[in-house]
Amino acid sequence: MGAVSRSLAVTLAAVTFAHAGNVAIPDPPGTAQSDDELTYFDGTSWWLSWDGLYRGTWFNTVDFYGGPYNVLINASELWFYHHPSCPWDTSEYYFELHNGPQSGPDYELFRVQCTAHHYAPSEPEYDDDYYCDPQFWLVASTELSSGGWPSILGDNTPNDVDHSFYSDDLEIWEPWIIQGPTANDYEMYCGYEYNPGFESTTWGAMKTLF
Repeated sequence: MGAVSRSLAVTLAAVTFAHAGNVAIPDPPGTAQSDDELTYFDGTSWWLSWDGLYRGTWFNTVDFYGGPYNVLINASELWFYHHPSCPWDTSEYYFELHNGPQSGPDYELFRVQCTAHHYAPSEPEYDDDYYCDPQFWLVASTELSSGGWPSILGDNTPNDVDHSFYSDDLEIWEPWIIQGPTANDYEMYCGYEYNPGFESTTWGAMKTLF
């Protein structure tokens, strides 16, 4: 289940299957994004996916600041979608924060069990501030599920460089490609907050500390 190579020639009302593990959601309304968050997500929820046991986004601070800055992380959001045609067997998952290059996470900094919500942010409860390398990962682990649930949301625009990947073993990471030569992006955000809400400080301000 979730193998990209298997195609589904099935069309349901308001639902289109691109391949096993990915489903287009009907009438995507989009999700607001703050300037204080780091994300590759384009702002419009389009696909839900249950490809792979692990789904992650690789962040490279060069993309946001033009240089390899270390950053503090203590807040994240992940968005999921519970489609009635693709029911979850659990809404529980593990959120993980890792350092690591594009090839995959190589050092776990933080892990916590979380609850996914339908079309609403899931916000892991950090126990501390984490000082991340210029290249780091947010990962959703679905090892509590028998089929890759809960299903994460993503956009419909391939990035210039692959940033969202899935894996079954945390070793081999495949880019999450729906169409085109490069990956679309999962709806994952991260930031640093002093008070509730990402807007409490800006990434530009945090960057100058390091």
